[in-house]
Order: sequence, then C-alpha cells, then structure tokens
Amino acid sequence: MKSIDYYNKNSKRFISETFDVSMEPLLLEFAAYLKEGAAILDIGCGSGRDSKWFMEQGYDVWAHDGSAEMISYCRSFLGERVEQATFEDYSTERRFDGLWACASLLHVKRELLPEIIKKYSEVLKQGGIFFMSFKNRESDHEKDGRIFTNFNEKTITELLENIEELELVKVIYTVDIREDRQEEGWISVIAKKSCV
Repeated sequence: MKSIDYYNKNSKRFISETFDVSMEPLLLEFAAYLKEGAAILDIGCGSGRDSKWFMEQGYDVWAHDGSAEMISYCRSFLGERVEQATFEDYSTERRFDGLWACASLLHVKRELLPEIIKKYSEVLKQGGIFFMSFKNRESDHEKDGRIFTNFNEKTITELLENIEELELVKVIYTVDIREDRQEEGWISVIAKKSCV
C-alpha cells in the first residue's frame, strides 16, 4: 500500500509536524458522547497523539496502524495496546464504546470504504459512537504517493445513508491548524451505531 510506504519512510518528519498539533476541540466533541472509562479504538493511530490524550483522560484505549515505524513510536507510551495491522487486516474480539478514525480512513480507496466502515462497525457496541474525518474536497487526489478519498457534506451523508448499522449524528467543519495548511478544510462526522 503506497500510503503506508509514505509513513514508513517519512515517520520522523510526520510525527514532528503533527504530534503537538492540538485536536482537543474534536476530541472533546467525541468524548462528550462517551461514558467515563469507555473503551476506544484509535483506527490508524499514526503517532498515537490522540490515543495518548484519551489515555490521559482515563479511557480504555486500544489502537492500530499499518506503519511499522509509527507503531514503534507509539509503543513507548501505548505498550501492547497498539498493534500493527492495516484496515483490511485488523481483527479483534474486543467491543468498543467509541471508534476514532481521525484523518486515517481517508487513505482507503473509495470503492473499498463502505465495507471497511461496516467491518469496524461490527466491533462497535450498540449505541456506540464512530468518529471519522476526511479532507473537505469535491474529488479524490494523490499526493506524495498517498491516496486521499475526500468528501463534502452531500457525499459523506450519502456514504453513511448506505451503511445501515450507522446513523449520522453530526457533521463538523474545521480547517487544518498546521502551519501553512490553513487553506485545507476538513469534514468530520459523528455517527452512532443503531440499537436494534
């Protein structure tokens, strides 16, 4: 997978550029739907920045990423709670109250994305919360060997409408807060696993 190769080769630069970027407004938005000590899976955790924040808030945090270099960095504070696995390969017997996929599922090809989201929904408890974020663009693109599957409000709504396990709760617009990236818009969604 091209995107994983990028993160393996550029892990130090990526970590230095992103680890200290505060995602607190979105983290708090997601956490508002969770109970104290809730079990969270950080999907495509990258440097582990968000997992670390969740741990500091007392949540039961688990994580995975496809990049060996990213996992090596995360292990220093996540230990065995982080494992190396791609979106396609990840499997677990655990069930989670919350799924956090911040700027990670955007590397899944569009045609594969519905099945990947359904797969993760299976490890989400009834009534659990699924957060995912994508670049807010009209069309997909590729940069530095990485593919980006992008959405706007119409297309992200259509995607979730076709995944019967999930109900869209909220759409959130933000801008990239990294230096020289403020022109980049993001669209995030909070979805809930329907109770049957």
